This record gives sequence, structure tokens and C-alpha cells, in this order.
Amino acid sequence: MTEKEKIPVLFILHAYQPITQTKEVLERIIEKCYKPFFESLLANPSVKISLNIAGCLLEKLTMEYPEIVKLIEKAKDNNQIELMGSAFYHPILPLTRPEDQSYQIQKQNIAVTGIFGTSPTTFFPPELALNPESIPLIIDEGFKIIVSAANSLNLTYGGIYQLDDGRKIFIIKRNKIISNNISFDYYKRNTEKLEKEISRNYKLDKLPVVLAMDLETFGEHHSNYYKFFFEIAQKVSTITLTEFQINYNISTPIDFLYFTSWSTSDEDYQQRNHLPLWNDPDNSVHQLLLEHMKLLEKTKEKIENVSWMDEYQAAHYSCQFWWASGLTIEHGFWSEELILVGLNYQRLVLDSIVNELEENLKQMILKESDNIIQKIEQILTQVGK
Repeated sequence: MTEKEKIPVLFILHAYQPITQTKEVLERIIEKCYKPFFESLLANPSVKISLNIAGCLLEKLTMEYPEIVKLIEKAKDNNQIELMGSAFYHPILPLTRPEDQSYQIQKQNIAVTGIFGTSPTTFFPPELALNPESIPLIIDEGFKIIVSAANSLNLTYGGIYQLDDGRKIFIIKRNKIISNNISFDYYKRNTEKLEKEISRNYKLDKLPVVLAMDLETFGEHHSNYYKFFFEIAQKVSTITLTEFQINYNISTPIDFLYFTSWSTSDEDYQQRNHLPLWNDPDNSVHQLLLEHMKLLEKTKEKIENVSWMDEYQAAHYSCQFWWASGLTIEHGFWSEELILVGLNYQRLVLDSIVNELEENLKQMILKESDNIIQKIEQILTQVGK
């Protein structure tokens, strides 16, 4: 297949590690994934990706592993990486208050701009969890393109979402089937099989195939899997999100945006379970974690001093909910240890905030927190038996 005949493919890669990640695990991921992936990217100058790095991870890499940031910067300068915006501490945006969403999005922008000198115009919602209420906040920060889950729109690829005041943004859909097949190594590293599926998909509409997955897929989740990525990337014509928008005029209006994530099935949506891995209505741990988060948010409202604002924002990170999803979902995830890591982080932040309150109110809030934590611990004990 000649260069001209190569099928256009858009690779959107998302890198994230929580603020509570251990040094040992992070360094393993760097060695198995980040370092060989970005070195391989530079060794394949024709390959392009759109990349979101959660700000909390980017900050950690900048301070402690600058060699990784230098690789990313070099690839960006080679026009191989388009850097994306997101939310700094990887909260689930629809579970976060509007003012906190804005804080996190702005902090991410400041980090990307400050480190790379680039102001992102494309946006990656954490876990592709998106609802209509978040769209104005994203537009307010200057973004032109949002990536969404496959079942967020009835349209084949995406279109123009317009607010009542006339402001617009382009929303592009992820191809869930091929993205997930790559993520779970369905093709068994058979590039011919994957190339055929990409080709079949492309022939339907003659539009680029939009693939989005975790960067950690390529080395951490599957050993040496970055080699497979670059084998297939050389067989297609890789483009960025901005290039997609410029070269393919998709102006179909979006009539309705469904509240989903990249882990929300159609059946989940029909049952109004919009975020099954983070806010399952039948998951008692999810609901108690959210109750504790709301207590933290209500306490914050009582105080004008914001010296602990960053820690407060960090407490919204998504992993504590994700690790509790196995309570109600057969193929969900479960770790008593990591649930408690997130919960304990919330409590540490709450302890810092209430110290500025009058003693009686402080004790009332801490007692409420203790009750919620006790209920969670009781559930974890029962599950562990």
C-alpha cells in the first residue's frame, strides 16, 4: 500500500496516574511504557498522536523524571504530538461541581502551557465522561474540539454542538470496538487482522478511524505492546484531532448529547446508570464515597481561606471510585486497599479544612465523616470475608 493509499487514523492516547500512585509502580510504568513509547515515537517521525497527560502526572514527571518530558517536548516540536487539555487531577467531571471543574481545567491548561509553551485547543474528558452541563465550561476555556464516547451521539462520527447563546464546539466520537479490541489485545498483535478491520471501517464512510485508549496499554497493560502500536501506525496515515477538523468538514448539528463515558454500555444508559464504574446507583461504596465528597465540598463553602485548595481538588480523583466498581459489576475492579487510600486522602483534606472552623461545627463535621467511613469499612470487611 502506497503512502497515498494509507487509511487515515487518529490515535488519541491518554496518560494518567493518580497522585497517590507509589514511586515503585510509577517507575515501572515509565520504564515499561512511557520511555520506550516516546523513544519509539521519535524513531518513527511519520507517526502522529493526540496526547492527553493528566496534569498531576505531568507535574510529577516534570519534577522527578524530566527525561520523559524532554522526549514528549521533542516529539511535539517535531509535530508528532498534539497536546490536549483535560482536568488536572482526573476527576469525573459530571460528578464534580462546576466551579471545581473550571479550576481543574484551568490548572491543566496552565501546566501544559507552562511546560510546553502550547495552549491546547482539544479536550479529553477524564474517562470520556461527559454530560451537556460540562460543555459551556469547556468552551469557556477556549477549546474547539471534544472527544466523546461512542454512544454519546447518534451521529456516526460527530458534529457541531451549539449552545443556546450561539457558541459552538466540535465533538468527535471514539470508535469503541476497534479501540477496545486493541486495548484488550483482541488481535493478538496480528497487524494484518487489525489493518483489515480498520480498512472495513474506513470504507463505510471514507472518514478517518478515531481510536482512543490509555497510553499505559502499550507496555504496562501488555508487555512490549508499544512495538505493536508502531507496527500498525506505520501501515496507516496518522493524523491529529486538529488535522481531522481542518481536512474533514463535518458540520452536522448535534441534536442531543447522551450522558455517558467510555465504559458506559447502551444497557447501562437505558437503566440510567450513566457512570457504572464511578457512580453506580446500586453500589453502596460508590454512594458513600460520593457522600463523603459532598461533605468535603459543603465544608469548603464555609471557609474563605483557600490555602488547601489544591489538596481539596486532588481529593476528587477518580480511582477511589473505579476500584470499588467490582462490588456490583461482574467485570468491574476491586481493591480494598486503594479504596481506602482515596478515602483516607479525602479525610486528610477534610481535617485540614475543619481546623479553621468553630469547635462545635468542626466536631459535627468530623462525626459525620467518621460515620461514613465506618459504613464503608463495614462493607469492605464483609466483602473480604
